[in-house]
Amino acid sequence: MEKLQLGVREREKRGKGSCKKLRRDGIVPAILYGGEDNIPLMINSKKLLKALETAAGMNIILNLRFEDGRGHERLTIIKDLQRHPLRRDIVHVDLMEVSMDREIIIKVKVRLVGEPVGVKQKGGMLSQQMREMRLTCLADRIPNEITVEVSHLDVGDAIHIKDILAGEGIKILESPEATVASVSMLKAEEVKAEAAVAAAPAEAGVTEPPEEKAKE
Repeated sequence: MEKLQLGVREREKRGKGSCKKLRRDGIVPAILYGGEDNIPLMINSKKLLKALETAAGMNIILNLRFEDGRGHERLTIIKDLQRHPLRRDIVHVDLMEVSMDREIIIKVKVRLVGEPVGVKQKGGMLSQQMREMRLTCLADRIPNEITVEVSHLDVGDAIHIKDILAGEGIKILESPEATVASVSMLKAEEVKAEAAVAAAPAEAGVTEPPEEKAKE
């Protein structure tokens, strides 16, 4: 698991007004959980975005370095991240302190790999029923994602949690019988609908959906 150092400062003022001012100045308000007390923080938005651009994404381990002259550090992961509904910039982040010798529970994305034989040769349809799953492991064993090979799936086949090997030291917390992905035949009405869409003339223009109203 990738680890990155990130400078932070403790935040004295709280409230919506204070947080809005911080965001205008390029600062993301944050809270650190897991210690004796919850600590409100300030993080440079550009540095935070750069950290999230790594392969680990949301599951990166952040070594917080407090820029207060005392040089103390905290090892953390991202517990929750909130974005503006329109601009999609980060407006708040919750961090959880972790220990390298204590297991944690975390959600990881599921990525399907390959084209099923039932799709390629028999016209079936691949469905992904699970797009993320809960795991428990040590912080340095958190995978960037769980990849699931689906090339061997024929029509009527499925992959369940019990079929997946997550890796050494990683335990999947979902039900063993839960379906991750499956291949099925398209129903007659679905085949007709797809054919109708393919045969329809191209639209002269595209109407953009109305913008979502900001919820700040």
